[in-house]
Amino acid sequence: MLTVFIYFMIFIGVTAALYQVYEVNYNINFANDLKLSSGDKVRLSELSHKALLAKQTGGSADFDQAVAHTFGPQMNHHMALLAFTEEKAGTYAIPLLRRRGQLDVSGELRVRHLSFCKTRLPTWDARVLMISLVIVNSMLAQFLGGMSIYTLLYPFSSAAFTWLNEPPVLMLLTFVLIAISHGIFRLDMYLHDLYQIGKLARLTSADNRHLHSQKA
Repeated sequence: MLTVFIYFMIFIGVTAALYQVYEVNYNINFANDLKLSSGDKVRLSELSHKALLAKQTGGSADFDQAVAHTFGPQMNHHMALLAFTEEKAGTYAIPLLRRRGQLDVSGELRVRHLSFCKTRLPTWDARVLMISLVIVNSMLAQFLGGMSIYTLLYPFSSAAFTWLNEPPVLMLLTFVLIAISHGIFRLDMYLHDLYQIGKLARLTSADNRHLHSQKA
């Protein structure tokens, strides 16, 4: 009975590992806004509306006040305007809202990972690497699931591979891979948000330089 349970859990683990690949793709492409809290969804709607009015009318008092209330008085208002007038909210506005509590907007924009750890925003997008790691983990889980069946008929005799003959070991490794993939996905969401915010900051600086050159 225990053996049947172990093989059932291996099947569940392999299925979950396959589902994680779909889940990562879905969350990246379709459910980015679902990761916002209800309060941040209200802020997104308010700031996007006021940013559009500010862009259309040239009067930014209401938008500036909303930005100061949400991000603090030192927030770069021009950067916020670029973020909330972007056609797709998921490009800049959602990452900015989602990580606002970790941003240090006094002076050069930085991010507080921990209370004692503050760094610049990343300039390299690690998303392709992270997704690749999730796919590799899924393939490894499928391999372990396949080995659990294969070794029933053809057990390994070599000392280096005898662990592949043990279904409990294969089950545990499968769920370790699932946990690692989940951690990778969470890290990807975090790092990609920071990358997008950094990209927005660089875009703001370039836009400011362009405006100053026009005035000169």
